[in-house]
Amino acid sequence: LWWAVAGGWAIDLWIGATTREHHDVEVVTRRDDQARVHALLRERWELRCIDPPGSGWRAWPDDDPIALPSFQLQARTTAAAFDLFLESTHDDVWVFRRDARIRRPLDEVTVVTESGIPVVAPEIQLLYTAKSGELKNQHDFDAARPMLTAAAVAWLGQALAVAHPGHPWLAVLP
Repeated sequence: LWWAVAGGWAIDLWIGATTREHHDVEVVTRRDDQARVHALLRERWELRCIDPPGSGWRAWPDDDPIALPSFQLQARTTAAAFDLFLESTHDDVWVFRRDARIRRPLDEVTVVTESGIPVVAPEIQLLYTAKSGELKNQHDFDAARPMLTAAAVAWLGQALAVAHPGHPWLAVLP
């Protein structure tokens, strides 16, 4: 089962230090694996989804596959909760859900941290957060940018130019 930590925790786990407070935990998995994920979690977790996008949370029954454009699921108990984001893939190629022109081999979408945790590659996580001007997203960019490889910086710059032309981060990416 392909999965990885996403969101701000992906950046902090990749950096190897907590650089800010986090209010939630987000995990990505393949859209095609959602029935398997449901089967693995349903006995211990209450499963919910936002389907269609913009609606409220509702129960996610096991016979109800979540189709595009919906992508957000949640697993929760009285003690814990985490969000699950469904990622689209085709022939082991990841497709950015906000702009299908942006693609990457699935084996390049995640990296494994020194502690052995799979996380969304920082350049991809930053692409997702670039849509919002929230301070936490700028913080994540500022924290991760100096540690990105030249290839990651180039990929992020190209992806931002496609998905968010004129984005302010483009001014500091070569």
